[in-house]
Amino acid sequence: MRRAASTSMHNLQELVNPGPGGTMLDRIAQLEAEEARGTSVDQSERVVIVCNSLPLKMRHDPEGSEERGHSWHFEMDPDSIYAQTSVGILEKTSAEKVLWIGGLGSEVELFEQDAVAEDLRDRFSCVPVFLGAELKDKHYKGFCKGFLWPLMHYVLPMSPQSAGRYNKVNWQGYLAANKRFADKVVEHLSPDYDFVWVHDYHLMLLPTFLRKRYNTVRCGYFLHCPFPSSEIFKTFPNRDLVLRGLLNADVVGFHTFDYARHFLSCTTRLLGLNHKTERGALAIDYYGRSVSVKICPTGVDVARLQEGILWPDSVQRRQAYRAQFEGRKVFLGVDDFDVFKGIELKLQAFELLLSQHPELADKIVMVQVCNPARGDSRELQEVQQEVFDIVERLNATYGSIDGRSSKTSNGESGSNNVVELINRGTTLAERIALLSVADCAVVTATRDGMNLLPYDYITCRQGPISVDAGTADGYPQPRQSSLIMSEFVGCSSSLSGAFRVNPWNTDDVADAMYRAALLSGSEAEARHERHWKYIHEHTVGYWAASNINELKRLTDGTGNARCYGLGFGLNFRVVAMDPDFRAMDTVACAADYGKAKKRVLLIDYDGTLVQAASYDVSPDAELLSHLTALAADPRNAMVCIVSGRERKQLDNWFRNVPGIALLAEHGFWYKPPNWSGSEPKDWQMLVPAGTEETIKRWREIVEPILDQYHDATDGSLIRDKGTSMIWDYRDADPDFGQWQAKELMDHLESVLVNEQVDVFPGHNHVEIKAHGVSKATPVEMFLGENWQVHLRPESEGATPGKVDFVMAIGDDRSDEEMFMAVDELVLNPEGAVVQKMSCPMPGKEKSKGHEHLSVYCVTVGQKPSKADFYLDDSDDVVQLVRNFTATGQSQSPST
Repeated sequence: MRRAASTSMHNLQELVNPGPGGTMLDRIAQLEAEEARGTSVDQSERVVIVCNSLPLKMRHDPEGSEERGHSWHFEMDPDSIYAQTSVGILEKTSAEKVLWIGGLGSEVELFEQDAVAEDLRDRFSCVPVFLGAELKDKHYKGFCKGFLWPLMHYVLPMSPQSAGRYNKVNWQGYLAANKRFADKVVEHLSPDYDFVWVHDYHLMLLPTFLRKRYNTVRCGYFLHCPFPSSEIFKTFPNRDLVLRGLLNADVVGFHTFDYARHFLSCTTRLLGLNHKTERGALAIDYYGRSVSVKICPTGVDVARLQEGILWPDSVQRRQAYRAQFEGRKVFLGVDDFDVFKGIELKLQAFELLLSQHPELADKIVMVQVCNPARGDSRELQEVQQEVFDIVERLNATYGSIDGRSSKTSNGESGSNNVVELINRGTTLAERIALLSVADCAVVTATRDGMNLLPYDYITCRQGPISVDAGTADGYPQPRQSSLIMSEFVGCSSSLSGAFRVNPWNTDDVADAMYRAALLSGSEAEARHERHWKYIHEHTVGYWAASNINELKRLTDGTGNARCYGLGFGLNFRVVAMDPDFRAMDTVACAADYGKAKKRVLLIDYDGTLVQAASYDVSPDAELLSHLTALAADPRNAMVCIVSGRERKQLDNWFRNVPGIALLAEHGFWYKPPNWSGSEPKDWQMLVPAGTEETIKRWREIVEPILDQYHDATDGSLIRDKGTSMIWDYRDADPDFGQWQAKELMDHLESVLVNEQVDVFPGHNHVEIKAHGVSKATPVEMFLGENWQVHLRPESEGATPGKVDFVMAIGDDRSDEEMFMAVDELVLNPEGAVVQKMSCPMPGKEKSKGHEHLSVYCVTVGQKPSKADFYLDDSDDVVQLVRNFTATGQSQSPST
């Protein structure tokens, strides 16, 4: 039970001055007992919708202040998309409640805020976020509308005097507002039972703040506007922070694949992340968390629109419009009066149509509704003036005889103008009436997120729920409609029966208008039927339920993952790992190493003992000295460098470390250790006879193909390891490199289908190697049933008995095969490893009275792996080697 602010202050005063007969500790205990009795945890699932504006209508109403405790009147806004989501969520998901958190349209005085918050929570399940006028102005007007909105719509402020230039003060306001929203969400959140659904570009940083507070918060995000291409988005000074903010959500939703594709491209180019297809959905692997990228366009509240058709005001207006436009086909546009809606382009195309086909002037009419603009700028004023000029010119040329201008017409006169301009806001009933009488809806936006006008139009043309009632009111049976729609509008891909146009090409738009004007009834029926089927099924409720169900599916599957925070400030992210995956305790590992009697060490080279690089990094003198000491320790039955390097390179580097074994080219070549210090051993092939001929054969096929892709992909290179070949694209364009890699794999798999060769992708590379060659091979040699042939014999000072300490450490995909082989072979009773039924699991503490087995599979870097442990980087690995050397030197073999 949440306490009111006044109650909390009263309790604080009592703590400071508890009164007679009581101490502060007594009062604290009393308050805790009261809180425990009054608090019950609501375990029902709930969706918390966080949006910039709550789905409420508000107006100042001083007369109701005594009843409500404040001077504001509130009511739910049934036309808000956020309010309309609740039905779908409650009916089609497991959630039982919906809570809205967001801002209000008007400023509320400080002394009324507590009363308003309590009233909205009790009556509407709404929690207001009070930003204050100054912060709200910086957040919304300064950063969101002034900078982010144009950026997301591909408009860059080139002029130094432009108000749309990046402003650091406004960015700080954006950050502070997101933090304020996060604090309010945390105040009301039950992280174990709630799903948080964040909306739109106003709150792109909110997932980071929430994830920082609750690592396992179940958070979805949906962007309602376009996401620009990487070429545009990378001009944003804080681009990385915003991308990480979105990636701290579990599901990131977009209207169209184009917007999702641009987002994925930004994460690849700017953050170096890769994406994949998972269960038919796109996903990004972000520090062990799978972030789903969902493509799901919004819908409309079909039921409300169909009910609205029968409202008396809608019926009356519909009758008036039918009489006004009788005998003419109605083309309708309903747009906000801003620079992105292409209103002037639409009218220019209409003017071109009439100039080419003047006979249509008395047969068609364009009704253009211009809702008030949300901002003001020089560009907007120029667009508005252009619209007024075109309307006046069209009506003067093709309209009524007296040439009356419709510049300020409300569309209710009986004029014969060819353009009726309604330059004001309209009610829902008025829009429903206009949509229901329009023969064709025209949308020519040059850039828009979704634009639900086509959905509203098709629904209104379908008529009321009762087909008979609609037919009696003049709706054709079967229903008819036609759409002219910009290809830059989000819903264009969903409505396949529309005339899709490039709004910048006025010839294209004019041609579509001509075809729509002459469209036959049967074709209009077919187009309407196709569109209505889709819209009726994909409603706003369907959209909301689909997003929440995806969020539930994704987060239910990661409930057992271990999560921990990484990074500072807005660079914070959560790393999710297997529950058994943890950082290696190097002190405990060194202690286990010191206690062990017989050890096997398998150590990768590149990225493990030295930093991974695009050039050759040789071992320094210190590292060689430590490896020499390890190899000379008789308790170490095997110290093997397990590498993908060529044998010649390994020979050059480790020729002076006699007791060390070398594995080259991922297990193709093996050089045994020279424990006695006599003549160096020769390299041995670990593959079947005839493999060299097989390699020679497939290399003849592969080499020209790799050369072709190398020439075609700037920045790529070919690494020839003799028994394997690698096409590396780490320095190429990220997107083009990935496309080429996929095409290369398809190409190679098709031409090598009959060859004994494996083709597999790696991190920024494609590798081709002989079939069956892997780092699992040495594990089988050293830990398998023939271990006595390969490990240090007792004649060379080895301790009798089986191996009681195993370490395998590496950093990339090829090392995962080694880890899996270790996990399998330590359980083989015929193998080299000690076996005790009560022996603890690898890396666990031993039980008293039993032999101790220590198994450490370690990956370098915090990433998903088959290993049980990780070290942060190669410096940690070298330090571990130092610890082993020091431990071995401090203990004699007999201890």
